[in-house]
Amino acid sequence: MTFTLRTALTTGPICTRRAREAWSSVKSGERDVMGRQTSPTLVTLGRLVRTYRDASGILQKDLANRLGYSDGWLSNLETGQLRPRSEQVASIEEKLNLPHGALMAVYDQLDNESLPGWFRPWIEEERRAEVLRSFGLTVIPGLLQTVDYVRALLQEDEAAVTARMERQAIRQRETPPALHFVIDEGVLYQERGGPKVMYDQLMALADAVSPRLTVQVVRSSMNPRSLGAFTIATVDGNDVAYVETAVRGIVTSSRDDLAALSEGWETIRAHAMPQHESIDFIRNIAEERWT
Repeated sequence: MTFTLRTALTTGPICTRRAREAWSSVKSGERDVMGRQTSPTLVTLGRLVRTYRDASGILQKDLANRLGYSDGWLSNLETGQLRPRSEQVASIEEKLNLPHGALMAVYDQLDNESLPGWFRPWIEEERRAEVLRSFGLTVIPGLLQTVDYVRALLQEDEAAVTARMERQAIRQRETPPALHFVIDEGVLYQERGGPKVMYDQLMALADAVSPRLTVQVVRSSMNPRSLGAFTIATVDGNDVAYVETAVRGIVTSSRDDLAALSEGWETIRAHAMPQHESIDFIRNIAEERWT
């Protein structure tokens, strides 16, 4: 019989009431101790980990020890309060001797739940891009955000926080895409999460520069574009763009849209400070404004 998530929950020794409840929680969801709506998929994942662990006769503290994490970490995972990384889920499958995908099949649903529907097509383009040119008008671009900055933006929705941080994996590839960012100076003054979060974010922004990653700041008074942020990705030699609006983002490959955005990008970058001046400017604001 082919192994699937549903057959794992309805056949064999792990066919328990708790396993069936784990599956049904995908639809229902729960609330945490603060009354916030939890991720139903995350609750399901946690319950499945506990179901498989119990079926294997392994105590929570013993599995946590095998994984190299604390009892509290595993407890938070099993109660749906913590979103693990993909490699951690794979490690749990290995330690419990589960078929590959027994837990990852649920974990993979988290991206669909955490990301707005209109944003998902862009994620695939971003992952495949050879070059990304991004203009940030109101917040630090997502690929450069620190985890605490993201938490402040997303109101500590940990599933959404993890989904956003996982996007930054493209920066760690053996050959990362060429990344070029221009940021309106107003972003550096917009408080998100408090002074320490802002200080750490700005210093991380300045430290991110590398031969394949550039950061420039454009003075607000010199910025020729104030209608919205955008990113242009070059994928397989063709351009596609993501444009932020007041209510949602738009992914476009329209020739007219791309021509206008490319022209806008060149104009903004022409008005921006050179990179070395931009980095000094960012560090100065971090020290003078956020300490």
